[in-house]
Amino acid sequence: MKEKLQNAAPPAAMPDRAELQALPRAPRLIMDVARQLRYRVRRGEEPGVMSQHAARVLMAHLAVCGEASQLTLAEKTHFSTPTVSILLRKMEGEGYVCRRPDQHDRRVMLVALTEKGHAFDREHLNLITENDRCAMQGFTPAEEEQLAALLQRVYENLKER
Repeated sequence: MKEKLQNAAPPAAMPDRAELQALPRAPRLIMDVARQLRYRVRRGEEPGVMSQHAARVLMAHLAVCGEASQLTLAEKTHFSTPTVSILLRKMEGEGYVCRRPDQHDRRVMLVALTEKGHAFDREHLNLITENDRCAMQGFTPAEEEQLAALLQRVYENLKER
């Protein structure tokens, strides 16, 4: 029987390092917050392909677009085609996705979520919703908007140009 991830210890914050004392604290705090959010979403998950972030990204794209080719998924996610191929093979083996030939081009296989995949996606969205509400507890709408604007600026500063 598979052991659930709920027994894993919550992630620890990165230790304070003398070399980083003079640098802005916010980026490391953002990493710690992201680690906590990922941990909270993964609590209680069964080990398997869906414990991998990349597999959940593929699932989210399939949930939005309905079905897609492997190549389209690689383009949308910016994952390599071999990575997408391996993940989809594992997701198919665990029953989260299925493949069928494209009616317009029989050389292309389309991938879609199975009912198990849709159920996992709904559960995952519920966990994200719960985490978002927990994280923003006690914030006013104006504070939340201000935080989002500041984080968007950080994101834009780091985004590859």
